[in-house]
Amino acid sequence: MKITEIDHFSHRHKLELSYSEKPYQCDGCKELGFGSSYQCNNKKCDFHLHENCGLAKPIATHSFFKNSSFKFKKKGKRGKTCKACGKDVQGFMYKSKEAYLHPCCLELPSTLNGNFNGGSLRLNLEVKASTKCLICQNKEIYKGKLKGWAYISSCGKHCYHVGCVNNMNFENWKMGYFNQSQSGGVAKGLVFNKEENGESSNGRKENKGSLMKNALDFIVKAVLGDAVTSFLGIDFDSIANN
Repeated sequence: MKITEIDHFSHRHKLELSYSEKPYQCDGCKELGFGSSYQCNNKKCDFHLHENCGLAKPIATHSFFKNSSFKFKKKGKRGKTCKACGKDVQGFMYKSKEAYLHPCCLELPSTLNGNFNGGSLRLNLEVKASTKCLICQNKEIYKGKLKGWAYISSCGKHCYHVGCVNNMNFENWKMGYFNQSQSGGVAKGLVFNKEENGESSNGRKENKGSLMKNALDFIVKAVLGDAVTSFLGIDFDSIANN
């Protein structure tokens, strides 16, 4: 059961769970958000919290750190990065003896399963990439410094850094890559505007693109929230066919 309204220490007004018509910056962790958030109804406030930031627990654990517990902290620490995505921890975060994590990264699902075209696809969250990420074409987010968590398919052919998916979403938003469908004057769809190279006559490229599209779809739903991709109308076809 979704918690639809909260009182939160970070804001003086009640916050209600709703969907944003456009990307927002979370006032808790300071990271970009899409879709669902706890918002203040007072338009002058323009205050948003990711669901995971609004409902953050004082103490948390993660399967990657079996001997550690994470304590919730209100403020980030300069020069420290999230072990999962590689981005700076600027606001709300979890801290242990071993790592720093954004609240949303700590709550990423360990396994993603889906079916398409009569087949199935399983993606497992791993502490590091076993092969090159299909987005950045590297095994590490920062070579020699940070490996970064990754979703990897059971067949081993599809590998995507969590941080690269986040960066992909942010860069496309920053460049204004929204679709042309408007609702009340607000663009509601984030798209990946990249040139398509066409399909091969034997259909192999089409099948590969279909797999990549579905893999990205599952991961973006995990990173941004299950209902977000349909809400935003994210178009994976153009990136999958590159």
